[in-house]
Amino acid sequence: MGLHRAKLGRRGMVALAATGALIVGGGAAAAIGTGSAAPLVPAPVPVVGTTYVEPDLAPFAPGDIRGDATAEVSDAFGAPEGGGVAALRLQTPGGSDKAALAVREEPPSPLAAWIPTAAYSAYRSAADNPVQFPSMQLAIDFDPTSDAGFSTLTYEPVYNPDDSTTPEEWHRYEAGAGNWCSTRAIPDVIEADQTACSNGGAKPFSAYVAGQPDIVVTALVLNQGTGNPGLDAAVDLVSTPSTTYDFELVAPEVPGEEPCEEPTVPSIPMPHPGDGEDEGHENGGHENQGHHDKGGHDKGGHDKGGHENGGHDGGHDGGHEPRPEPEPCSGN
Repeated sequence: MGLHRAKLGRRGMVALAATGALIVGGGAAAAIGTGSAAPLVPAPVPVVGTTYVEPDLAPFAPGDIRGDATAEVSDAFGAPEGGGVAALRLQTPGGSDKAALAVREEPPSPLAAWIPTAAYSAYRSAADNPVQFPSMQLAIDFDPTSDAGFSTLTYEPVYNPDDSTTPEEWHRYEAGAGNWCSTRAIPDVIEADQTACSNGGAKPFSAYVAGQPDIVVTALVLNQGTGNPGLDAAVDLVSTPSTTYDFELVAPEVPGEEPCEEPTVPSIPMPHPGDGEDEGHENGGHENQGHHDKGGHDKGGHDKGGHENGGHDGGHDGGHEPRPEPEPCSGN
């Protein structure tokens, strides 16, 4: 498999736009094939509710990149099922290296909404510590009325006994149903000696919500922290209450209508002698007919043959009104 990537590291960070990721709110299906017996090959199409994160990493921003750590969109490890062809690759060669990317949750969402939705897929290639994987973190505010309500909750597979840590394969971690640790004490939830997962400090979201009903999430962080030397891993399909982040080298295109083209006005055929100019006659086919003034009628008893120009408007346009000009492409 070819390796394609765009790095974000110590020697050069990718400039990030405030926005730019493709957010898909509608879905469609497409296939590529011919009329022959060759099988149809599904074409990559966007998935409903997915935010595609391309090599510029927007809408994520580098929360904390230390030492020789790197964060890049890469196809080195492929992707989990349903995750396209690439993922977010995180590398921390040294013990003091760290790679963390963050995206704000705007507006802040209730922590309770993350219980059925929080999840991510992770892969580990190599590490000095065989049980370490990238973590999912949530910046929270457990007391919106005070500046002292900030903390960070962390989900790691090592603190969830049922999670597999087998290397060189993709795992799906249903984080919303697992145990989370807090960096700070939280009244009625985490005691001072329980921070950083100590002394039974890994607790489910339900415990946090029960102790602090107003707790909200202000940001999502994908983290490969210090103390993980030699860890080469990847993350993809990160699910939140509002979207799933899928890291791709190129986002799928949204199927739609054919490109708009400027309209052309068809040429109008010009009449030839005898082809309907006043139905081939002038004043009913004769001039004055020898009866009355102009044949006893006004122009043969009719206005040019009983009709206006022989039943047609001037005999042009094939006997019909001229076709209206097409509207031009909008925005031109």
